[in-house]
Amino acid sequence: MSANINTRRRVVSTLAAAVSALAIAPGIAAASTTWFGSSLDHMPANSGNSCADFGVQAGTCTHVGSDYPGFSGHAQAPASGTITALKLIPAGPMTFTFEVVKTHVASDFQSGRAQAVQRSRQITVHGPTQDQMDNGDYPTVTVPVHLSVKKGQELAINTSSNTAEYCSDGTPGQLLFSPLLVPGHGFENSSGVDDCLMLVQAVIHR
Repeated sequence: MSANINTRRRVVSTLAAAVSALAIAPGIAAASTTWFGSSLDHMPANSGNSCADFGVQAGTCTHVGSDYPGFSGHAQAPASGTITALKLIPAGPMTFTFEVVKTHVASDFQSGRAQAVQRSRQITVHGPTQDQMDNGDYPTVTVPVHLSVKKGQELAINTSSNTAEYCSDGTPGQLLFSPLLVPGHGFENSSGVDDCLMLVQAVIHR
């Protein structure tokens, strides 16, 4: 009996030591998430304008979320990691590709330069049903993606009609680029401004 008790004590002691070693081992930390882009604190309004509506003569253009004032979000990724999901609030159907971009934006957010570094697959969202719209309900849609991002980079979407945006007098904008920003190409100058708040958020796992 005494031998069995001593054996159990040694096993418990060994397990405790192993747990303690894991707790203090360098480089071991719990994974965490963060985000950038819209804080999704607005419902879409007056959205779905074409690129041409903002003076960009192209069927599809790149929309770069360039400004999120107050508590509406933050343009730049706060940390490096992997984008695992997009969250957006569309007012209607939309087909788009998502991009991670580097930017140099003017202080008035009316112009700038951008370079695409990553691009997603094509994504289609259907938006709310008619019953939901009749009740003023615009659900947040979550789409899985897998793109790397570095701290300070920003988000963009390529689409002919952005339905995930809030448009009102005095709202900030998205820089528009035509031709589309293509990963691997250099910086391009913006072609116009969409004076609407983009309602797209990128979730980072790190």
